Amino acid sequence: MAGKSSITRLPPMVKAYIQKLLREDRMTLDDMLSDIQSRFPNEKAPSRSALGRFKMGFDELTEKVRTQREMAEAFVGAFGEDASDKTGVLLVEAISTLTYQAAMGAHEKDEVTIAEVSALARAAKATMEARTMSVKERLAVEKATEERLIREQQSKLDDLGKTGALSPETLKRIRQEVYGL
Repeated sequence: MAGKSSITRLPPMVKAYIQKLLREDRMTLDDMLSDIQSRFPNEKAPSRSALGRFKMGFDELTEKVRTQREMAEAFVGAFGEDASDKTGVLLVEAISTLTYQAAMGAHEKDEVTIAEVSALARAAKATMEARTMSVKERLAVEKATEERLIREQQSKLDDLGKTGALSPETLKRIRQEVYGL
């Protein structure tokens, strides 16, 4: 089994800078190494091969996230949810995917520790809670929107009644038959 990457052992600010360079995706490995060495002269720069392996893993993760986002947007589009729901759906789906991948990775190992099983169980529970919360939040928003709309309609009908444009009987009928109030 391979050891821990030399990049993961770097100080957080160096790791964050490497990840920023990888996200920008505008430099070659050699250019990145030169930039890292000049920016952090007191830190031991990773080897070119370590940076290459880290980049491969980073690219793979980025591709998975991109795929998840596209899938979430496709599902959201099919269900007709608004743009504010896309982020929540994406996060829940990403968490679900990562939890599943972690579970599969643990399953493929010869030995799985109790700590790993416990961590996966917590992740699965958190994913289920996130799904439940997303539905509850969506329902709460829908209910608040409906209540606001009813208040607005009541106010407009009250204004019509005050102007005398419609008779009290007509207003009552509109409230009952059209708005169900």
